[in-house]
Amino acid sequence: MNKLKNFLVGSVLLIIVFTMVLVTALLYRANERMSVKTYIFQMNNLANERVGEIQDINDISVNDLRNRLIKKYVSEYFKVIPGETDVTNRPILQKLGPVAFKQWEKDEAKTIADMSAKKMFRMVRVQDDGIATITKMKNPNYKTNDLAESVYYAVRYYMYTWEKPNSMEIQPTYDQGTIYIQAKFKPGIKPDVNVRKYLEEGKDPAALIMFEVLNVRNKDNI
Repeated sequence: MNKLKNFLVGSVLLIIVFTMVLVTALLYRANERMSVKTYIFQMNNLANERVGEIQDINDISVNDLRNRLIKKYVSEYFKVIPGETDVTNRPILQKLGPVAFKQWEKDEAKTIADMSAKKMFRMVRVQDDGIATITKMKNPNYKTNDLAESVYYAVRYYMYTWEKPNSMEIQPTYDQGTIYIQAKFKPGIKPDVNVRKYLEEGKDPAALIMFEVLNVRNKDNI
């Protein structure tokens, strides 16, 4: 009887050990097949700042379209990327205002280059209610292919600057100011442009709109 009892106990122990080895092997194989999936995180959680469906330009109001272009321009005008090798390589800034771009190269670009060399990061936000027309504008004729008359806009911006990169403990320094932009604008795509080819080349669609910055000044020079 004792032999039979010992045999049964030994058999149970063998089954338990075998089961443990099998479970360990399965876990090891599962770990080998484990993959890490990457996700793209958006820099801004605001719904109106996220990438959405392509919009028909005819479905965007004139003021909304104009404001988006002004926001784009001001963002490119002030942004600082840490360690950027050529801060003047900003095609969209140049396309939205070739003449004003030369002025930018002599002025703000030098500040940006110095900040970038110090590994600083800077971004700018503009709200819709921060864009105001400060010169009286006649009723523009949007039925022609010509740009409307030039208008000065006062643009209130909010600036955030990180002194050191990749440091979650460092809070950005906050600043605000007003920039005055002289620009011509008309809602619509520039004539004689191959839109499909332009977009397939990965270029910024903002440059397709009939919008041109002529000058950037401070209030005293207006």
